[in-house]
Amino acid sequence: MASIEDIRHVAIYLRLSRDEEKKGIDEILANHKKRLIQHCESKKWSYDIYQEIASGADRNRQQLDDMLAKVENNEYDAVVVHAVDRLGRDKKHNADIQEKLFVNDTYIATPEGTFDWDNDSDMMLLDFNSLLAAQELRITKRRLQRGKLAASEKGLWVHGDPPLGYDKDPATRKLVKNKKAEHITYIFKAIADGKTIPEICHELNEVMGVRTRTGKKFAYNSICRIVNNEVYTGTLVYNKYWKKRKERPKDEWKRIKNTHPAIIDEKTWAKVNEIVNTYSFSAPRSRNKIYPTTKLIFCGNCGKVQGTQMAHTGKMYIKICRYCKNRTFQYEPVLRLIKADLANHIPEILKDIKGLERNDNSAEMEYKKKQIQKQITKTATALDTIETMRIEGDLTPTRYRERKTEYEEKVEQLHSELQEIEKQNPQEKIASLKEKKLRIEYLLQNWQFLDGEGLTDEEVNRSLHFIIERIEWTYAKGDEQPTVEIKYK
Repeated sequence: MASIEDIRHVAIYLRLSRDEEKKGIDEILANHKKRLIQHCESKKWSYDIYQEIASGADRNRQQLDDMLAKVENNEYDAVVVHAVDRLGRDKKHNADIQEKLFVNDTYIATPEGTFDWDNDSDMMLLDFNSLLAAQELRITKRRLQRGKLAASEKGLWVHGDPPLGYDKDPATRKLVKNKKAEHITYIFKAIADGKTIPEICHELNEVMGVRTRTGKKFAYNSICRIVNNEVYTGTLVYNKYWKKRKERPKDEWKRIKNTHPAIIDEKTWAKVNEIVNTYSFSAPRSRNKIYPTTKLIFCGNCGKVQGTQMAHTGKMYIKICRYCKNRTFQYEPVLRLIKADLANHIPEILKDIKGLERNDNSAEMEYKKKQIQKQITKTATALDTIETMRIEGDLTPTRYRERKTEYEEKVEQLHSELQEIEKQNPQEKIASLKEKKLRIEYLLQNWQFLDGEGLTDEEVNRSLHFIIERIEWTYAKGDEQPTVEIKYK
């Protein structure tokens, strides 16, 4: 191996770490570059410069790869870095880089000195610096995680690129709606109106020419992700993952409402989620046909789902329950019973609407909502105050955690009370009942399976899922007629 005195031509490698990025990319790189160039010129070394921005743990670094390729071609006598951790803070990756440099007789040089591969003290110092760099990475990761959690608790968007329909305001670091919010509104409305996800994808992709946030065509999964994303209700959800994006249980997720403008109101979001997550939109791609009562009929004895099957005669039957042997029966008479029950349910809905109109306490509900919202705002301000007190040293860590937990639990309780009041709002109940009545009337007028025209079996199934919670079917041995009990939503 050539001696350190034989170094003539070197590679200067500059990398901006994730901490330094916040201080100003150009300024930091310029300072490091100036210092390393001065060091090379003082040694009378000629040099090539490689620079990039990447975290220490990020192995996908093109400039580093280009430089190492030339090292393997024996084009450099040394690699000059600001500090050892500029090469990498991942221990294995760092060891791989050092091995390449050693095998190719290429020294590591810093402004403080050059590491001699033949000097045991230098090698011990190099290993020690690498160990410190690895420890620093772990500390940095934990600090970033704590910072991200603290920012989330304040309602700031620190979760990567904003979802479709939003931009991130650089001043407030919160989400703001953009023009593409109309696409989100369309998706939710279309599903609420009875369209399937494949139909929506076709209209967005082929008819309207709309694309996802990344410029791709909409697919089944991308629509599902949008529908299930609570961000569109103005709610920030965090603490969802731990380690390498392993999802936590949903009861550990944390939510802050009203952190940014909502595109979809909570009622519509909940309704569309119920439709998508209880009805199989992927069914058209399945080998199993969707019938009007698919995933709606349950055994009245054991509670298991009872499906349907085609007999060799060409007639449809409800399957025998394989768990308790609840008996089979022809399918069409059951559908007629369901249809008749739906027609009889309309007067009950009208009766409920009249009862709510007589006892309308909307003004009282609105007053309660305003008072609770004031308490939520007040408690959120208190959370900000104790955060400031913690930073300034006016609160001990123990006292800070106690008060923070107390305020967070209070906010969660207030949000629960607000949701409960909204459920009791008579105007919302009346609107929901009227919508259910219209759906039943439309379904009865267009039920194709029985009347020859109108809705497909799949569309009937989707409508029934919106109206009916479950249908309990009982036909025990010895019964003259089966029992059908319909439980409405």
